[in-house]
Amino acid sequence: MTDESPRTMNRRTALKTTLATATLAAAGCLSSETDAAEMRIGGPWEPGSDPLDGGSLLRRLGITEALVGVDYDANPMPELATDWDRRDANRWRFELRADVTFHDGEPFDATAAVESLRRTAASSAFAAVPIDTIEAVDETTLDVETETPFSPLPAHLSRNEAVLLSPGALEDDGGVSEPVSTGPFVFESARAGTELRAVRNDEYYGDDPALESVRYEVVEDDQTRRMKLENDELEMARILPTEMVASLESTDGIDVYTPEIPRIRFLTFDTTSEPFDDERVRRALSYAVDRTAITESVLDGAEEPAVGPFSPAITEWANPDIDDRIYDPDRARSLLSDAGWTGGSSGAGDVRTRDGSALSVEFMTFDARSLPLIAEVIQDQLADVGFDVDVTTMEFSSMDDRAGRGSFDAYLTSWGTLWYPDPDRLTEMVHSTAASLHHGYENDRVDTLLEEARELEEREERKQRYYEVQSITVDEAPIAVLTNYTNVVATSTAVDGYEPHPTELRYGLESVELEE
Repeated sequence: MTDESPRTMNRRTALKTTLATATLAAAGCLSSETDAAEMRIGGPWEPGSDPLDGGSLLRRLGITEALVGVDYDANPMPELATDWDRRDANRWRFELRADVTFHDGEPFDATAAVESLRRTAASSAFAAVPIDTIEAVDETTLDVETETPFSPLPAHLSRNEAVLLSPGALEDDGGVSEPVSTGPFVFESARAGTELRAVRNDEYYGDDPALESVRYEVVEDDQTRRMKLENDELEMARILPTEMVASLESTDGIDVYTPEIPRIRFLTFDTTSEPFDDERVRRALSYAVDRTAITESVLDGAEEPAVGPFSPAITEWANPDIDDRIYDPDRARSLLSDAGWTGGSSGAGDVRTRDGSALSVEFMTFDARSLPLIAEVIQDQLADVGFDVDVTTMEFSSMDDRAGRGSFDAYLTSWGTLWYPDPDRLTEMVHSTAASLHHGYENDRVDTLLEEARELEEREERKQRYYEVQSITVDEAPIAVLTNYTNVVATSTAVDGYEPHPTELRYGLESVELEE
């Protein structure tokens, strides 16, 4: 046994004792006040207790914090780091907040931050982030060195997986005993698949939250979440369907929020096999889709049509010169004819053919975010220009597995495009070797632009490269972006101070009050 082992064991024993004492104290305090300010939130997603394994809700509920946060303009901002700078091409220095403690009473300092960040950097979630070393310089300073120049590093360190945990919460096997961090709320308890509870952190370095406790309840069914809100069993219901917006807005005692977030719905094509190996066919499909009709019918006008990956309403990383008015079925027919697909001139039911083969394709999708309904609308729209589309709905994992094996024509999915606040997300979308999407698209110019943008320090220089990437990929269409995305959140009118965050990184509960 090393000299470190006894200290580690004692620290973890102290952690469990401290948490148990805090929980009992909080429980005693809350039980003595019948009007305790507890915020009850209902959502469809199950919370995890490890930031590396489904722990995003820990950040949203204000339990965990990272070096870097995200402001309301969707840009990196100080959180546990007060400042950072790029010392040279590969080395970054982060200055940390002083006089901060973890929820278990352990001091937050550079040594603790390094231990937590090394765990993050070694995880599969950070496999594409080229971190080489993480070292403490002194108590409030740490350096991160990357293998290659990497401008998006601060943005990646804002991710949910990069939150900082107390050394006492880190197990020898790499797991987490409790999500012990520094946020305005302290993890109290969780029941798998059911709920998570947190209490106010009275030692928080920032402003004290008005709420005494938070309870997140897993409520998978949309109607049940709404009913619980209307019956005063919840103060907030999240991720409600857009078709509920009008009726919720007319319901007394309820406020409705419909913020646009950086998420898109889009088709991904297999660009390596017929018919979508032909750019003209991909472009024809994109021209044949009436995005406005989709948003007005399926999405009740609550969401916006889209062509590019970023919404200009959210971020300046969106190329302002991309024309989003591209519905042109006549141009779609012309492109298909140029590609050798004949027929299809008499509308739905007249399927185009080439060399005796029909223009028949399969779209895979999964049952979430209105995707199957959107697929059915697209199916009808494409029939008007000569496509025969079969829609197959399956589990997401099954769809992803099939696409990964190259056994598909196209799949309809949804992605967050700024889940870390940097357009480097485009690398994961369209780079020939680094993309997570299964399109097989290759463009040397796009690869070069993305690689250069990762290295450059000046924002304007990076922006111009990302603008060009967006222009090229909209034209060549390895994917066809269809809509932006709107979150529907409803709260009791007793909730005061709630402001939806543009990337959903946090719910801002530290600023929320419950009125009498």
